[in-house]
Formats: sequence, structure tokens, C-alpha cells
Amino acid sequence: MIPNDPARVTPRVVPTQHMVARDITREFVNAASKLKQGELVKDAEFTLFEAVGALEIMDSKMDSGYLGPGESHAEALEYDYDVMRELQPEEVLGLVDQLLCHEMAWHMGHPLSQTLFTSIYLDKLLWPVPKSFDEYTFHRGTTGVQLENEKNIPLVHLVLRAYCLGLVKACDLVHRRITQEYYYEEEDFVPQLYNRSLLSEFDVEPVQKVLENAVEYLQKLGNDGISIDVRNALIDRLRLRSHFLAALSKDMGAPFSNDRGPFTACLALIPSLNKSEALGKPVPDSFTLKIQRKLASTIPPRPMVTIEIKTAIDHLKRLFQDAIDMHEILAYSSPSDLRVCVWTIASRKPQPGIYIRCLMQAFIVNEMKILGSKPAKQLFYDDLRDLVLPLSSLLDEHNAEIEVPSDPRFQIHQSMESFVARVAHPFVDTFRTSCLNRSRVRRALCHSILEWDNLQIEAEELDTHLQPLTGEVPLTLENGQSTYAYPLGSWVYHEKLKQMQLIFQMGFELSIYAPEELAGMYWYLSHLCSSHQLHIERIQAFVHAEGRRSSRFKGNEESFERTLTTLGRHSLWLIATESFSLGLQALYVFLERHKVLPHAASQSAYSSARLRYELRMKPFLSISLPELVSYDQYEENATLKGQTDIELLKRASRVIADARKAWEAVLAQGAFVPTSKKQQKQQNSGESVRRPAIEADWQRSTKDSLRACIGASIAIQTATKIFNKMKLSSVPNTGKKSETVSLLIKVDIPEVGSTGRYHDWWAVPRIAEVESG
Repeated sequence: MIPNDPARVTPRVVPTQHMVARDITREFVNAASKLKQGELVKDAEFTLFEAVGALEIMDSKMDSGYLGPGESHAEALEYDYDVMRELQPEEVLGLVDQLLCHEMAWHMGHPLSQTLFTSIYLDKLLWPVPKSFDEYTFHRGTTGVQLENEKNIPLVHLVLRAYCLGLVKACDLVHRRITQEYYYEEEDFVPQLYNRSLLSEFDVEPVQKVLENAVEYLQKLGNDGISIDVRNALIDRLRLRSHFLAALSKDMGAPFSNDRGPFTACLALIPSLNKSEALGKPVPDSFTLKIQRKLASTIPPRPMVTIEIKTAIDHLKRLFQDAIDMHEILAYSSPSDLRVCVWTIASRKPQPGIYIRCLMQAFIVNEMKILGSKPAKQLFYDDLRDLVLPLSSLLDEHNAEIEVPSDPRFQIHQSMESFVARVAHPFVDTFRTSCLNRSRVRRALCHSILEWDNLQIEAEELDTHLQPLTGEVPLTLENGQSTYAYPLGSWVYHEKLKQMQLIFQMGFELSIYAPEELAGMYWYLSHLCSSHQLHIERIQAFVHAEGRRSSRFKGNEESFERTLTTLGRHSLWLIATESFSLGLQALYVFLERHKVLPHAASQSAYSSARLRYELRMKPFLSISLPELVSYDQYEENATLKGQTDIELLKRASRVIADARKAWEAVLAQGAFVPTSKKQQKQQNSGESVRRPAIEADWQRSTKDSLRACIGASIAIQTATKIFNKMKLSSVPNTGKKSETVSLLIKVDIPEVGSTGRYHDWWAVPRIAEVESG
């Protein structure tokens, strides 16, 4: 130790008996009032830990151990509710419904400390942690008289205990499933258990046995002291808990069962819950926030979360229905169909709960097995086969049997295996990303787009390496130039373009763009669709050429036909999206020229069109292909310079009509690629795969796009009528605008989720004439 070291400061200890407290509130407020806005005063010796401690200690809102005036330590920690007291049947029913409300609040993203762990019955059941299953009771540490009293109160110690055990085990299975997948704390789910065990060390069977015993007791119970309606309501809730446990346990391991019976049985009991929820009598005293002080937590005390029983039952009903419909994705037919299934389920309004989305992630991939049984390599090869390589030696499974290093087939196999290892994870993540909450979907796409750009460079290098091994013949174009197919690079580029389009479309869904940006963003979306359409045409040309010259084409016509069908479906979707985007662009350019867009006039001093464009294009700055459009070129195309107002309206009307025809064609072709005869034979049933719930959702979404087209046509017609009425036009031959009066028009852009918004991706304005004067 160095004496008198100036770097070492010895803390000064002041005896507590010599300390005199003085109220400095007035002096502090007076000194703070003299500070300028933005000025900060900080003591170098006052650390962040001390600052946080100063906020928490003795603050009832931050300090969970704070004792109020006249409150003793025992009073603060212990509750005076007696769990051994007798409850009326209506009170037991009301308690069960209260627990259901807290359980659904937990599913909605609230922590256990504010929901289920405020229940005194659950606290008695779970703490201290029992050593055996039979010790999970309400009477631990009680006297023999109380134990004898338990036999006289079976509604509490048999029925309510059985329900509580089923509830806790269900929470354990839900918690285990969610924490194994991708989710976001505080946004989706709070996983903290606060040093409590949720029966994780026990299987479902003993819980199911307790539930069965409770049901048998109620069935044998006479009418003395309990009405038939209340008794049946309790039986229905116990059976619901039993079926729910069975459903949760079935979906815990792989391969996953396609048996939707337990969830269907749960759903069938929902009407009886709705019918009998008014019979229960709540017991609010059995829930207390004092339990928060006993939980192992670093967060400050928070208020109890309560939701209405109607809300809880509705949430539970959606959970069951989503689970039933989600099992349809297990009927695998192709990667493109699987993508449609996942995206359709995840896009439901309201979005499925976190458990459903995590379960769907597990269905998609579990231990690198797709849908519980298929390797990720098969999913990747199937997608290549359907899009760019209907019949190629690159995907020949017999290449794996070649062991001679000099054989081209051996080298092809080695190269493809290396590429599969590189691309499998990001490819599977394109499916799993759809299961995130909607904001995170777009954020994840913005982050992954750079990885796919790097993948394209690697894929094209591999294509160059494989060309001499496969003996590929270049295709001669109309201009006389020869080029190769680059199938792997083409596939990666196709995936990248799809993700870029989704980033823009999710921007409309999440209301990211300001009204004055809508015209430009819809133009850029149409620009991406146009680039993608050219790429699809290039792939089609090489597939046709390969089919004409391939000796293996005969007998494999279905493979080529399926690839061309898949490409045609992509092309039709792109045409519909591009046409609709161009129509909305022209309409918004017209509205922006006349300064009638909402909030368009209130421009911030720190904002400009160029800065907003740089912000929107930030995810694409490092992308090599497609090249980023410069701002000057973007402004020229997005604002349609050189076109008069009447030309804008005619252009909008024309392309919207084209979009409507394209969306009608998309709707007519259906949600999924038609199953070939060969695939039908491979299926056990010998019939085409049917997914009625997902198909209904897909059709509803496509019809909404079609309705948005009709709404856009009406808006354009209204704007044209008002424009002609006000005689606003350009002077002929001069190109200069005539003196005009203000356009008497009211524009309303419906918010996402409102009745006026036909589809989340299509912000169709509602236009009405404003009476003059």
C-alpha cells in the first residue's frame, strides 16, 4: 500500500448519531430553475449505480421492498387470505375464469409477476418448491385439523387444485416451446419464471390423472349445494384444460403429429365457456401484488394486468383456430407452396399469438429437419428444381454414389454439398422470418439482404466452376451474343428481389412512409417488379432451351411443365403488383401537385425529399444488384415530370384497369401450384393436397387487393370529375400551366386496420369534393 496516495480516496464515515437530515427540496428546485435548457450538472463521484439506487430506494414505484407508513415487514410480505377456507361453487368457477384471464394476459406478452403469479392459490401451490408431485397442494405446513378440513372442501382441494395444476403444466409447455425459437422479449413474450418451477420435472400424465379425478367427482356429485349449470361449467373447463394439455404435449417433439383432434376438442368447448362465463363469482381477494416482493426479480413493482373474460376467451379461441389451421402446412408439396402457407398464416389479422408463431417455426425446421422429417437439402433442391433446374445433373442424387475424384459427377457433388451448407441456413430463415412480429419481419429482411447479395456473388462463381463439369451449352441471344444460364446465381437473385419487394410492401403495411413519399415508394416498388420480371423472362428462356435440347426431356415433361408453371405464376403476380403500383403512383403525383395530401404542407425544417430518399434506401446502399437508383433519376421517374395533370389521370386509370385484370387472373389460378400426377401417386391418399383454411385466407387477401383496385378506380374517377369541373388543365402548345384556382378536394388515406383500408399493402386514398364557399 502506498501511503498518502492521491489516487486512493478513503471514504469518510460519518456516525449516524451525528447526522442531521435537512429538507433541501426548495433549494434544489431554485437551483435547477437557473439551469439553461439542455445544460447538465453531474458530480464526477456520483456513479450510475448510485443514481439508479437513489431512484429505487424508498420509492414505492421503484423499490419492491418499500414499507409504507405504519406498515410492518410481516404485513408487507404476507397476505391474510386463507386458502383453506371454503368457497362456494360460483366462487370456484369465478376463480377459474380469473386464472384464465391472467393466463391469456401472459400469452399476450405480460410477465408472470403481473398476471398468474399474483394468484395466492398458485403461490401456495408452487412455493416452496415441492419435492414430489403429491406435495403440490394448498395445505403444505398446515395442521391435521386443516387437513381434515380439506376432505370436506373438495371443490377447492380437488377441483380447483386440478385446474391449477393443469394450468401450470400448460404454461410450462408453452414456455418451453417459445424459448426454443426466435422471439423478442418485451415485444412478444416475457420468459422470466422468477425462480419458480412450472412442473417442468413432471410429465403430463399425472396432471391428466388429477384432472380426470376432478371430472369424475363432479359427475358423481349430486345437486345439493351446486346447480347443474355451474357443475357443467366446471366440468367443461376441466376438460378444456385436459384437451389443451394433450394438444401442447403432442406438438413438443418431432416428427410432428398432424392430429388436430385435441385442438378441435378445445375449440368445441369455447361456446360453453361463453355461455357460462356469467355464472361465476370473482374472488378478487385471492390475487395480490404482495407476492411480487417474494419473487426473484430485478424489475420494479408493476401493477396487476387484468383483462375481461370475453377478451380472454376470444384470444383463446383464436389460438385454437390458428393451431388447427397451422397444421395444414405439414402437408408438404413444394417450397413455394410452403412459403405461401407460412406467410398466409403469419399475416392473419390479428396476427397469431407468440405460441402459434413459435410452433410454426418448429414445424418449419427442427434440428435441420423440415416439417419434422425432410432434410433442409431436399427443400433447397426442390426449390431449385421448380425454379431454374427442372432436370439437371447438378441435382442428380446418384452423384453421391461416385467415389472417383477425377469424375465430374464427384466434383459436382462436392461443390453442391458445399453450396448447400452455405445457403441452407439463410434459405430456411426466409421461412422462419415470416413468423416474427410484423415490425421485426421487415427489420430482419433489411439485415439479411446483404447476406443474400454476398450469396449471389458466391453462387455465380460456383456456376462458372460447374459449367465445364456439366458441359453446359451457352444460349445465343437475339443480338448474337452468347451467355450461360447461371442457375444458382439466378435462383439467389430471384430470392433477393422477392425480399426487396417485401421490404417496400411491409413499409406500407407498417405505415412507415409519409403521404408525400407514397408516390415515390410505389414507383420504386414497380421498378423492382419490372427488374424481377425481366429476370423471370431470362430464366424462362433458358428452361425452354434446355427442354428443347435435353435428351432427358422425354418422359419428364411434367418437371419442365411444373417449372414453367411456377415461373408463370411469379410473372403474373409481378405484373399485377407493378401495374397497381404505377396506378397509385400516378394518382399520388396528381394529388401532391395540388397540395391536397394530408400533412403534405407541413414540411419539417430538418427534412427534405433527398434526405428521406437516402433514409429509405439505406438497406440497399451496399447491394451490387440491382443497382441503386440515383436520387436525380428517382425524382424524375417518381414525380413523372413532363406529364400534364390530365395525362396523369389517364395513365392512372389505364394501369389500374390492367392491374384489376391481372389480380383477377391471380385469383383464378389459385393459391398453390397444381399437383402433378407423379406427385399425387407419391402421396398416400393419391389425391391433390388440400389446405382449405389457408386457401380461404389467401383468397380473401387476393380479393382485398382486387377490391383495392376497384377503390383506386373510383378514386381516380372522382378526382377526374372534380378536375374537369374546376377546369384545371395545361395550356396547349406552350407546356405552361394556366392560372388555376385551388382544387376543392378532400383526401383521406385510411390507416392500416381500418375499414377503409382494403389491403395493408395498398394505400388507396379516399377522395371527395369539398363544397366551395
